[in-house]
Amino acid sequence: MDQDWGHINALLTVLAVLYACVFLSVLIDLFFGIKRAKRLKIARTSYGYRRTITKLTSYFGLLLMLTLADVAASVLFSIPYFTVAGTIGTVAVEIKSVFENIKQQQKGIEEVPKILLKFFENKEHIQEIINFINTNNPKKQ
Repeated sequence: MDQDWGHINALLTVLAVLYACVFLSVLIDLFFGIKRAKRLKIARTSYGYRRTITKLTSYFGLLLMLTLADVAASVLFSIPYFTVAGTIGTVAVEIKSVFENIKQQQKGIEEVPKILLKFFENKEHIQEIINFINTNNPKKQ
């Protein structure tokens, strides 16, 4: 019974990290959008901020549906593959949006690798979480 709770705690940790990744990617995009608007002297209106809230609502709605699909598929899979795929997709969209904001700021191409490095600095932590789930998977033991 304790193994089941440990597995649930590990899954909740992974899901929290995935949801946080999406939230942070939207905040990073918002930051670069505001920075671009300031540089180009474009007025920042409530419409733009509402778009960010709408985006967050859409992304979290999608992730919630994918998480429910993972719960249904937990009979076959021990890792939330659907939620991971959804997170990768939404973060990729946000990365593309950040690059578009950077391009509109007329930054040089030399800035792109620096920003990519910041996004992937913590990939070891994600791998550690996946390894932790795999080693504490009661279905494999």
